[in-house]
Amino acid sequence: MKIAEVFLNQKNKRIDHAYDYAVPKKSEELIKVGMRVVVAFGFGNRRTEGFVTVVKETSHYTGKIKEILECIDKEPILLKEQVELCLWMKSYYCSLFYEVLSYFTSSVKAIREIEYHQNQEKHAESLAGTWFIQHYFKDDQNRILMDKNVDKKDQQILEELLADRILYPVTIWKTVSDKKIQLYAITPEGAEALEKQKGLGSNQRKLLEFLSRKSMSGAELKVFPGILNSTLKTLINKAYVSVKEITSQSLGGGNAKTDQTALPEVVLTEKEKYWYREIQDLTKAKKNILFHVFDGASKYRLFFKSIEDQLRNGKGTIVLFPEINLTLQRMEMFYKYFGDQVGVYHGQLTQAERHTLFQKVRSGNIRIIIGVRSALFLPMENLGLVIIDDEHDPSYVFMKAPRCHTTDIAQKYCELMGAALILGDDMPRVSTWHQTKEGRINLLEIGVAPQVQKTIEVIDMQKEIHSGNMGFFSRRLIELLISCLHEKQLSVLYINKKGYANCFFCRACGQVEKCPHCGIALKYFHGEQTLACHYCGFQKKIPVKCPTCGSDRMRHMGFGIDQVEVLIRKRFPEARVLNVQGKIKPAEIKKINGELAKGKIDILIGTQIIAKHFDLSRASLAAAVFIDSDINQGDYRSAENVYQNYGRFFSKAMGEHTTGLIQTNDPENDAIYSIVHENYQEFYNSEINYRRLLQYPPVMNMIVFGVFQENAGEAESDALKLYLALKANLKTKKDLKNSLFKPVSIGVISGGNRKYQIILKMADLKEYQKLMTEIIGSGTIEKLKSKVSIEINP
Repeated sequence: MKIAEVFLNQKNKRIDHAYDYAVPKKSEELIKVGMRVVVAFGFGNRRTEGFVTVVKETSHYTGKIKEILECIDKEPILLKEQVELCLWMKSYYCSLFYEVLSYFTSSVKAIREIEYHQNQEKHAESLAGTWFIQHYFKDDQNRILMDKNVDKKDQQILEELLADRILYPVTIWKTVSDKKIQLYAITPEGAEALEKQKGLGSNQRKLLEFLSRKSMSGAELKVFPGILNSTLKTLINKAYVSVKEITSQSLGGGNAKTDQTALPEVVLTEKEKYWYREIQDLTKAKKNILFHVFDGASKYRLFFKSIEDQLRNGKGTIVLFPEINLTLQRMEMFYKYFGDQVGVYHGQLTQAERHTLFQKVRSGNIRIIIGVRSALFLPMENLGLVIIDDEHDPSYVFMKAPRCHTTDIAQKYCELMGAALILGDDMPRVSTWHQTKEGRINLLEIGVAPQVQKTIEVIDMQKEIHSGNMGFFSRRLIELLISCLHEKQLSVLYINKKGYANCFFCRACGQVEKCPHCGIALKYFHGEQTLACHYCGFQKKIPVKCPTCGSDRMRHMGFGIDQVEVLIRKRFPEARVLNVQGKIKPAEIKKINGELAKGKIDILIGTQIIAKHFDLSRASLAAAVFIDSDINQGDYRSAENVYQNYGRFFSKAMGEHTTGLIQTNDPENDAIYSIVHENYQEFYNSEINYRRLLQYPPVMNMIVFGVFQENAGEAESDALKLYLALKANLKTKKDLKNSLFKPVSIGVISGGNRKYQIILKMADLKEYQKLMTEIIGSGTIEKLKSKVSIEINP
């Protein structure tokens, strides 16, 4: 008899371990590691979903072993190495097994449904019960009723029939059904029009070029929303593009069929060939590599050449981008070199489309995945290389439990798969650079570091105040703005603070306008004359009178980008001013870039979105208006965030003849100094010394416990209980180097929950894992009324 070790889909950490279940004789060939099954659990034999992590011949359990009831999956949905990674993540982050597993199964979700069956030995006696049976079980063919098909108004009758055992429930699990998807292909007429360039707009030509390389599903085209919504319909009407419905199974079988020899070869320059030889040696040795990038074009050619190598050796590649960087131009390059071996995974895919892509990767039909962070968890057999571009981007942090960074997971995954890892960045994270110093990541400089050419002036705002200027703008900034307007040149003002002001309050009684759902102060937006919550999106018009005391002395407090716009328009009424902030649609980005190119904007004011989306090459002035709010944001990574965000802004906005300007009350700040002198190594040395002195990551491990719920008093009480349990446990481990800090309120978080935070610093994470095993085993966390989140080295 074979025995399967099964983790259960449940939420109690005390019982979150593998249980032994007997594999039925008839299922011995079917049940494998990496499959979901249904088991009976507990004294009531509750039908529960589980996941098989080990299949073995014997069990050390001396009691009666229950059998697995049924299989949810027909084949393993995780590779052997992915199961190992899943177990490692559970241990490393002290998470529930199914919390970790959800990252791997988001594309192949198992849907839990309830069926109701008739008890043939009992009959309904009430009129309502009889009607229910006749209505929902109309004939002999309809012997099963799905719970989702019962109207809400009939739920009470259903409960009575269940209580009388006239109906009985059966829980079942289903995976996403195979739905039809649309496949778009170029027609002979379209190929002829493309060849002759006959009657085609630029977007139409671009899309036909894509489809000439490979037919594409609607899911793949979603990454280009502008093209999908307008150009595609036009091409279909012209009969240049055909569309047909097929099932995902039609796409899922077989191996990738592109003949690599028929595609253009990646051509490198002599200098790139030198770097490439180093890359080849390191990737063959399965090493981690950091590209410190000074030449973006070379970076991509080296990416493509490395992928080319992997395909030649029968290996697959996963390439990760921040979602904002999954652009048409970038995808075009991948399709150009690798054809239909490429699959794209992004946030706009439906569940059925994710399922289809999952099957194509699992079957080997796709050998190169380009996507956002979750693409890392697709089951790529023979994975040879993982690439993470723009590795500093905050979107690489997973926000749900377990909260972790994509790079940390990728490093472990590559170790298990025997694959190489390449990270690409122009301004790497401090923790990543620290690993190059420790020899855990190999550093390669791609391109040549620029000599200091930019002129960035630092304006001491304290001196401005002492000389009588009490405004937001320094005299030098006003002077440069006047000059640019006179010369009809573009000025770009960067302020990383949305809205007009931080809050809106009553000067009579002090009442602050707060979100009724989240309990946080509403941000004031001047243009719309509204107050808005940045957690849930709630909006309301600004009140004329205080809802508490009735006073009309309502005022805003704080500083934001809308206030800068108002002041600029007041000072320069003739200027053409544009304010950009928050989420912005692709069509709007294209329109604004067109206006910038034609010189239709005099002063562009924006948050960090302007450095990500817009062409600022015409700028004659690039100014950081209020950098101090970011420097003093109360986070140990403040200096790192300032260096990266503002450094990228000046890098993007400043050309040979552009003047840069930073307004600050702290002109001697190390981050500002490093931005002005464009010296990453200098910044790193300063920052690592600060973190070493105060024992912050990456020098010391920092574990952040979050205790949260709606009731502030209970959240505070639970945080104290957890703190005392941790403190008592650590007292027994006197040799450990650690620091434990008392609970601190950090206010209201998304959803209106009150959150308390406990920080633990430890040198050895293995000792932390031992500590948490004891804390979880004692039931401390399970006894709390509040939820608990754990984050390692945030």
